[in-house]
Amino acid sequence: MKLFVINLDRQPERLRRMARMLEGMGLSFSRVSAVDGAQLSEEAIGRWCGHASFGAMRPGAVACFLSHRECWRRVVDEGLPLAAVFEDDLHMADDAASLLANGDWVPEETDIVKLETMRQPTRVDKSPFAVVGARRLHRLAGKHVGAGGYIVTRKGAEKLLAMSQTFNCPVDHFIFNPEQPSASSLETLQLCPAICIQDFFLKDPAAVIGLGSDLHEERSQDRPRGLMKLWREAKRPSVQLANLVQRMASTWLTDKKWIVVDFR
Repeated sequence: MKLFVINLDRQPERLRRMARMLEGMGLSFSRVSAVDGAQLSEEAIGRWCGHASFGAMRPGAVACFLSHRECWRRVVDEGLPLAAVFEDDLHMADDAASLLANGDWVPEETDIVKLETMRQPTRVDKSPFAVVGARRLHRLAGKHVGAGGYIVTRKGAEKLLAMSQTFNCPVDHFIFNPEQPSASSLETLQLCPAICIQDFFLKDPAAVIGLGSDLHEERSQDRPRGLMKLWREAKRPSVQLANLVQRMASTWLTDKKWIVVDFR
């Protein structure tokens, strides 16, 4: 299976770290030079985004989307049956190489296999679609954003390219948020447990190496402040309770279940 690693030219240390990790597992990869949001003109952003439903698409989010889109284009242009796409701030499970060495285990009808976890509740089919060693593949039925690591098949790449002639939301929502028409039209599987996780979401403080993220910093500018933040925090307990009840009912009464995808 071909591996793509998205990396900014101005982040060579991240690339060296990913190279040490992947090559230490016996895996080779191709670097994809990431589009730099700092160099995107307003004209270029407008060309791709126009009016964005998430509000104005910030340059970093547009650049991230275009970087992933380049990976999809390479899958199609190179005639690859599938490829794994990784951002450069990941931690990988010890046995990741056994799954990334080839893609024979990826079901033929699949568009996307999400390899990472955000460690947030998401909804999947109760019954696994397939079993891969000690891991399971479940159809992803709920929002599980984050585009740090996934497999895209050629069929999936063709769909993504066709649907993204213009776009109005971040790439992880475009692929992994079923409230978006693009994501709901894809056949997406979630690998459980996940084999990769972004540094930002690691729970073990000793394992976190402090890889900053331009996108996390950019998104923090959109967080509510002042009275809006106070109101959000005040209603948080009731929202959490309502969500818990909804998830329990959904798990009991449907063929879906709510889980937090583990990483190991």
